[in-house]
Amino acid sequence: MREYKIFMTDLGFWIYKKLEKDGRISLWFLGWDGKRVLRKDFARTFYHREDAASALTLMKIKDGKKSD
Repeated sequence: MREYKIFMTDLGFWIYKKLEKDGRISLWFLGWDGKRVLRKDFARTFYHREDAASALTLMKIKDGKKSD
């Protein structure tokens, strides 16, 4: 199961994808190069919620194409 979320930090907004597989949970953050990273230190920071929402939409579309 995949769950996408935008959450607010002190600096701005981050996007993550939560995966649950075989009873394990992992969080993948959107990195600067458009790939997913496990460390939130390398997560891409959006300063406006609208920018984060548009990036989240693109992230969902790309993940949908990969799974087909």
